Amino acid sequence: MTDVAVRPAERIPEPVDTPGPRPGRADRIYQAVMLLILAVAVVVRFTARQDLWLDEAQSVAIARLPLTGDGPTMITGLREDGSPPLYYLILHVWISLFGTGNSAVRALSAITNLIAAWPLYLLGRRVIGQRAAQLAVVFYITSPFALRFATETRMYSLIVLLTALGGLAIERALRKPTALSVAYVALAAGSLALTHYWCLYLLLTVGGWLVLLWWRPKLLFGRADRSDDGQPGGGPSVDPATQDAVDVGLALAGLPAGSIAADPAPLPGTGAAAARAARHSAAAAAARIAAATARPRFPAAGRRGAFAAVLGIVCGAIVFSPWLGEFRFQSAHTGTPWGEPASFAAISHAYGQWAGGPSTVGRILLLFITCLVALGIAGRGLGGRFVLIDLRGGEPGRTLFLLSTVTLLVAVAAGKVVGNAWADRYTATAFVPFLLVVGLGATVVRHQRFVRVTVAVCALAGVAGGYADVQMQRTQATDVASVLKREAKPGDLLLICPDQLGPGLARTIPPGLNVHLIPTWGPPDRVNWVDYEERNQAADGVKLAQRALAEAGGHTIFMADSGGYRTYETLCLQIQTEIQNKRPKASLEMEQGKPSEVYENYQLVRFLPPPS
Repeated sequence: MTDVAVRPAERIPEPVDTPGPRPGRADRIYQAVMLLILAVAVVVRFTARQDLWLDEAQSVAIARLPLTGDGPTMITGLREDGSPPLYYLILHVWISLFGTGNSAVRALSAITNLIAAWPLYLLGRRVIGQRAAQLAVVFYITSPFALRFATETRMYSLIVLLTALGGLAIERALRKPTALSVAYVALAAGSLALTHYWCLYLLLTVGGWLVLLWWRPKLLFGRADRSDDGQPGGGPSVDPATQDAVDVGLALAGLPAGSIAADPAPLPGTGAAAARAARHSAAAAAARIAAATARPRFPAAGRRGAFAAVLGIVCGAIVFSPWLGEFRFQSAHTGTPWGEPASFAAISHAYGQWAGGPSTVGRILLLFITCLVALGIAGRGLGGRFVLIDLRGGEPGRTLFLLSTVTLLVAVAAGKVVGNAWADRYTATAFVPFLLVVGLGATVVRHQRFVRVTVAVCALAGVAGGYADVQMQRTQATDVASVLKREAKPGDLLLICPDQLGPGLARTIPPGLNVHLIPTWGPPDRVNWVDYEERNQAADGVKLAQRALAEAGGHTIFMADSGGYRTYETLCLQIQTEIQNKRPKASLEMEQGKPSEVYENYQLVRFLPPPS
């Protein structure tokens, strides 16, 4: 463990008073290309025009509800949905200003997503250094994962924003443990918990890390660090094995080994070759010193800073407390009945989603990002194309990666205990530390052309893959609406099974139809998740079909249905079979889309009334 939250990564020192060279032609081309890629990435965030799928449509339906009144309110909707209120309150205000159109409601996520880049940069500058912070922002802006959820009317962009702000608050508390710092951490922690319940896993992980910083058990930290151990002048002692490994590596590369105890000896050769060799030797000495710092010193605040940060997270419960009663009800009656708890293999899957997703471009990105993560965790630049890999890892990359990974471990373990499902979108709670590790890794290799090519390829591939994902059809609601406008008549009946198809359809179907969710027979705009599994298992498909037949009378019955939904394994088929027995003249009006082409896919069947 380390003071990662307050001290930038140790890197080879560079001259600070020597003015840099004027940008050359290659520099200007690289800057122009990167600015163009970033501009395209910003525009892509506002290009989603598809209809809203379940989660998005449900969010809008809840946010549209009044805050108070005799009928259903936003609190009622949230109680039935199982979500905390902060994002919905923000969306409620946004809708009152800009309406409920697809582009309008998605613009909130896009703008929030872009705003998050600034606190992410500030956090990165304080934790991993300015150059690494800039690259972390580039990877974030062009990330397919970030692009996808910048175009979704959900709270995931807000989670990234609040996570970055929370990191800044904790960094301040470690560096400056005052009452105001505690208040900032409490506000950030409470806001995260009020945005998504998976943020509790992040808070638990970060809180545990801070407790270790405060406690400093000898098993992890050993004896206290001393600034004058090892070398004259206050430098850290050098691991002999590390020094030998570096010397052997440099020898194999044809470079002089150098010495950390004295200035490098004069090198053979003249001109540019000698200058390069001298730089490599000096870089190697600096790298050995950096690699020798096994346990970086604690910040000046020491345990006081760690205690202040932990206290802030605990005080976040005060911010959350007004919602505690609803949280207890939701914990007992809602949850995630639509899915099963994940195995621990889902953690590696999350890394793949963060890198680029399951597409071909995403898998190529995964190769690049994996290398950058490995460098961010364990790499030390020796200069040029040469890198020292320390299998123990280095700070702050090691701690940042552990914060992301342990958050996911806690999420999987908690899901197995309480029965909550895993969704890739929920992993946005652990995305920020991962981004910082990637940005850090991109600064390890000190060969400028290599770094530029890597960053440009990752950024271009990220935007290309992200655009394809953003443009993917999310629901077949528009197709259903087209069929109903052409074939349906006022008074016809539309059954929606499972009810999870309802919110998306409610925004597109023409007026004049009698629309019912199965099995609640309620309006289609919202799904009620309270005691969901028990209710669906108790539903009688035959009685529901008979009710539909009685209500339809001489009108046509349409049924939008899809198999494979958990808790609806046989119910929809049972209803369809019973109706077809009474109305054998049935036709498939719309085929179910392929999952690879449309996210929320289903079919539409029409049952004509029997001849009079």
